Amino acid sequence: MAPAGTSFRQPAWFCGDTTPSHTNSCCELGSGQAAPLPPTPRMCNASQASWSCPVDSRVDHLFPPTLYIIVITLGLPTNCMALWAAYLQVRQKNELGVYLMNLSIADLLYIATLPLWIDYFLHYDNWIHGQESCKLFGFIFYTNIYISIAFLCCISVDRYLAVAHPLRFARFRRVKTAVAVSAVVWTIEIGANSAPLFHDELFHDRYNHTFCFEKYPMEEWVAWMNLYRVFLGFLFPWVLMLFSYQGILRAVRGNVSTEKQEKAKIKRLALSLIAILLFCFAPYHLILLSRSTVYLSKPGDCSFEEKVFVAYHSSLAFTSLNCVADPILYCFANEGARSDVAKALSTLVRFLTSSKPQEMASASLTLDTPLSTKKSIFCRQPPALRLPPSSQAGGLGMGDEDLHMKILTFNR
Repeated sequence: MAPAGTSFRQPAWFCGDTTPSHTNSCCELGSGQAAPLPPTPRMCNASQASWSCPVDSRVDHLFPPTLYIIVITLGLPTNCMALWAAYLQVRQKNELGVYLMNLSIADLLYIATLPLWIDYFLHYDNWIHGQESCKLFGFIFYTNIYISIAFLCCISVDRYLAVAHPLRFARFRRVKTAVAVSAVVWTIEIGANSAPLFHDELFHDRYNHTFCFEKYPMEEWVAWMNLYRVFLGFLFPWVLMLFSYQGILRAVRGNVSTEKQEKAKIKRLALSLIAILLFCFAPYHLILLSRSTVYLSKPGDCSFEEKVFVAYHSSLAFTSLNCVADPILYCFANEGARSDVAKALSTLVRFLTSSKPQEMASASLTLDTPLSTKKSIFCRQPPALRLPPSSQAGGLGMGDEDLHMKILTFNR
């Protein structure tokens, strides 16, 4: 409810009726003077374009922006470091670095939109930056969800091929192949989520709030698009990731040369990736699926929209935690990576604070040189998993089980 003393422009379709019925006789346009706006009015069921649900945008205007500020604070520097680490991997001809680089770029683009969404929520779901900016920033915001999921899936499949079938599918684990796959991912996700760019995404409620990329109830084409997002954008990649990591765990479990401690690390890595998808994305897609199916079965029913409004906004905000979890999981989750990143940060600080040309040149050379030519920045190779000298020299007798350590080293 708006503050006292605020005047409202009454829409022509509003009748001032507070009864539960949506089909009262006053729904005829232009039927007399509208009564003063009651606290919880009912909207007349005139047409899809002329009614909306009375959701209260005040109830959750602090939680999403607070979470977004945390994501910006933590996600911006960690994703910058992840991007740098992925760049080093690409220089070493590691196809995994290509996927990680694309994942970091998508996360950084998403983080760049958060200041405007913070402003949006602090103004009680009121977009004040115009139609075109709403389309652009809304498109980046929502498309990032599925780009992130897609690249997490690419990483899962790549790790499965590296561990379970390192020789059989080696031709699919090349930098050129990873670049081509990444281009396909961007093309598909941008195309599949571009429909809102061709529609008006600004909607006004009875308080003259301007909603951006959200309408209550949703439109029919949005409901069908949401079903596509849930099943093909979320569930299909998640199932594929689940099968990939089951294969990884099965392959590692059968490798007698891997120590129990290292097996536990691999299992934690596998479970952590699944947990990211479940924790960050599953609640949002569960509510999105519920909203869409309820709308398609009962168009115009506002009771469900009112019940899940806060949960929907909260689950959408939780998806942003993916931007923090991605670089932590893949770059900073092990001792070797932390020491390498600490060394890189020290070198970078020395470069930025140095005033002598000789020191700057030395720091620049250190920063530009990969920290290890044989060890990945993402993890150091455990001694127990190193190949025997005969295998390293001639490659004779090298079976798939001898290459299970690739899940830890992330090397080709």
